[in-house]
Amino acid sequence: LSMLTDDILLSILGRVSSRTAARTSVLSTRWKHLPWLLPELSIDVKDFLSAPCADPMEENDMEQAMKSLAKATRSLLDKQRRESTISSLHLKLYLFNAFLCEVGPLIGDAIDSGLLKDLDLSVLDETEPLDHSEEEMQQRAQDIDAFFTAYPSVLHCLTKLSLKNVGFDKLDMHHVLFDCCKQLKHLSLHHCDTGSYSLFKIDAPDSKLCVLEIGMCRFLRIDLVCLPKLEKLVCDTWVSRCAPLTFGFVPSLGELELSCGEQNGFKLSELLHGVTGIHTLTLDFQGETLWLQPEVEELRTAFSKLRKLFVCGIFVEFDILWTTALLVAAPSIEMLHIEVM
Repeated sequence: LSMLTDDILLSILGRVSSRTAARTSVLSTRWKHLPWLLPELSIDVKDFLSAPCADPMEENDMEQAMKSLAKATRSLLDKQRRESTISSLHLKLYLFNAFLCEVGPLIGDAIDSGLLKDLDLSVLDETEPLDHSEEEMQQRAQDIDAFFTAYPSVLHCLTKLSLKNVGFDKLDMHHVLFDCCKQLKHLSLHHCDTGSYSLFKIDAPDSKLCVLEIGMCRFLRIDLVCLPKLEKLVCDTWVSRCAPLTFGFVPSLGELELSCGEQNGFKLSELLHGVTGIHTLTLDFQGETLWLQPEVEELRTAFSKLRKLFVCGIFVEFDILWTTALLVAAPSIEMLHIEVM
């Protein structure tokens, strides 16, 4: 392997974890400098967990993993050893303030010095949503906001953000995620909201957000007033008994995924009112009663550009008549995928 050129070896190292890539540097003098030439870095706290892990995971194990992650981050971002800029850093970590205070300055300095261009940040949580109290979710939001406030460069460089079990009841969620994160292109929220059965309006005409993923969030409804760059929207398991979304100015939206169990029926044409660019639609009923009312003519405008239709989690006793209705409404479909639960 050592006879291979740098570009081939870097291509190999780019396909393994950063921990493994760093460990290869001890193989020989030939490999010693390679981890610090990688244009993309992926540092995942789970790579530093001892095996086997307890189930549920113990806090001490997560703290030890974060300690190792901080050490690895310090090494891989070392400007004395780094011979090239980092085009993107994919960082997955646990929310421990003691270690965020170590990682934060490292990332901030790398951004300020021009060493790091784009940051993909995932704040992980191993606990189930129902195991969190309102106070704990609010505290997570305050900790994350404190981290961003302490290291503002992180916000300026953030292109992808993934959060779980965060309650923005006492903070301006829109300001944090859209006004401050000006470079954000991909946002994933799992069990995050502004309180139970709350309304959330997203009006961000200057946002660069292309992908929005929402899962198990307790919003009564999300109003997408203005997201001009949004191309893909995923909405999974909502709590409201009505349509979970309304669309305003979303001219780039082409891919929509809706996944949920039994809900009150609503008209898809009303949900997609004003949206004419959908080319890929996924409907996942999770094996429960269909929550869409049958429509044909009403869907023709929304389905005018539909090319791919995925209908999943169908309750086994439903026949194909309603599927036929969808096909009649979308005569330009090129791919149809049907999956019975």
